[in-house]
Amino acid sequence: MNLSIFRGKVFKNIGLYSLLNLLNASIPFILLPIFTQNLSKESYGIIDLFTNLNYIFVPIIGLNIGSSVIRFYYDKEKIDFSKFISSILLFLAVFGILIICISFITISFFPNIGSSTGLPNQVIYLSIAFALFSQICEILLYFLRAEEKPIQFGFFRVTKSLLDLGIAAYLIVFINFDWEARVYTSVIVACVFSIIAVYILARKLNLNLEFDFNYLKMGLAYSSPLIFHSLGGYIISFSDRFIILHFLGLEEVGLYAVAYQIGMVMSFISNSFNQAWTPFLFSKLKEGKRKTINELHRINFIYFLIMIVLAFIIYLFVPIIYDLFIGEAFAVSPMIVFWVLLGYAFNGMYKMLVNYMFYFKMTSHLASITIFAAVVNVAICYYLVPIYGILGAAISTTLSFLIMFILVFIVYFKINKSLKKRMNA
Repeated sequence: MNLSIFRGKVFKNIGLYSLLNLLNASIPFILLPIFTQNLSKESYGIIDLFTNLNYIFVPIIGLNIGSSVIRFYYDKEKIDFSKFISSILLFLAVFGILIICISFITISFFPNIGSSTGLPNQVIYLSIAFALFSQICEILLYFLRAEEKPIQFGFFRVTKSLLDLGIAAYLIVFINFDWEARVYTSVIVACVFSIIAVYILARKLNLNLEFDFNYLKMGLAYSSPLIFHSLGGYIISFSDRFIILHFLGLEEVGLYAVAYQIGMVMSFISNSFNQAWTPFLFSKLKEGKRKTINELHRINFIYFLIMIVLAFIIYLFVPIIYDLFIGEAFAVSPMIVFWVLLGYAFNGMYKMLVNYMFYFKMTSHLASITIFAAVVNVAICYYLVPIYGILGAAISTTLSFLIMFILVFIVYFKINKSLKKRMNA
């Protein structure tokens, strides 16, 4: 099939993913004033801790095995893909329930485990339960991405977010519930949608919930190194806050968080592109045509240029963004936002190439790269923040993403050279 036909489809999907991601991301911001006006700082802090615990538990529960779905989808002629999905679902259910039970028993023996921080104990195992249900939902979402069904992907995701936040807002405003409304609603909605996800997968793949240890082993061999990859990425994205807090105080953390949020516009753009591009790229790599590989190589470099240019264009609008939407109280040097924008431009370039490592199942190598970049990020940030303030944190973020891009580019260059030698014309 002609690459130009796929190119049009890819750009259509990029537009759809961008629109749907924008819609999904706008829901929390629209409802944010409702939560802040009706909850105390302590209650909102509990909700924030619940959210951050999810970042930790999601890659641990199920060992990130859901990420293997989109890759092994392209091996479905070689494997029983229905049995592969069944094996993953059964593993997630058993392993997730086991972890929840262990955490519940542990908390029962140590009831004061969260008393020093003020965190209610049930938030811990509720976070684990939410991580389990979220992983099951992600399996469906990975599958829909592989099938190139952005509308179904977006409908499932946006509906889940609307119900999650909408019900919580109703309970808090009209029933006068506290933080429990937000946390318990998240878990219950995630549970319901995980059941819906299994039903949809069962209908689409004729699942019989059969278990095959070899398929589970294949999935875990691919995905388990991504635990360290995910945690390394989390360290790069959030460790700078704790370093700023240590050296400069909470107020500077707030200023940096706002500037960082603006800079992450680049992440929104690259994620929307990547959601559409990954299944297209995998399908082209599977075809194994040298002409296609050469065209993909050219597209990569065009994309790099677009990322850098976009970062500079968005930077020009930073003063306007602060004047119209943020205000003087949170004003910082525009250069801080610029460094974050540039960092996430490199991150977008990295995501373009890291898909080759995902396709060729080089996840162990990828985990090493991410952990190395995370360690470098913490070291640079710890050195620069006392000297340059929050600008130093922004610079360290950019340098760590640049390092990740360079290391992945080296691997990509070797992969691309090898592909050209062995692939057909």
